[in-house]
Amino acid sequence: MKNGFDGMTKGFEQFSSFGKGGLEAYVQAATVFAKTFERVNGEMFNFSKQQLEDGVAAFKAVSGAKSIHEAWELQTDFAKSALDAYVAQATKLNDLWLDAAKQAAEPFTARFSEMTEKMQEFKAPTARAAE
Repeated sequence: MKNGFDGMTKGFEQFSSFGKGGLEAYVQAATVFAKTFERVNGEMFNFSKQQLEDGVAAFKAVSGAKSIHEAWELQTDFAKSALDAYVAQATKLNDLWLDAAKQAAEPFTARFSEMTEKMQEFKAPTARAAE
């Protein structure tokens, strides 16, 4: 009975210290998302700046067109390239967020695995003590 009590006490001590590891996992995940947020902001700033420059250049080109047909072609080319750029940027941002989610989940996955192992260790002495 003493061995069972000692085993239960040790198990409870391990679980009480488990909260500290959970906080560390949370901090790691928050750090990943903070860094990703910074990267996304930088990407969006650079993308917006480039789109503005491209838009001004397209406006100048369309304004200087010698015919309506030429202006139409320039405008169509600009619209197509702008749409392609938006799709590429959306894909890039999506990949950044997915990667961040995977990285942020890693500490929690490790904590869950550790908790499962501790529960198995705790369960075994308790089951033997009950016999």
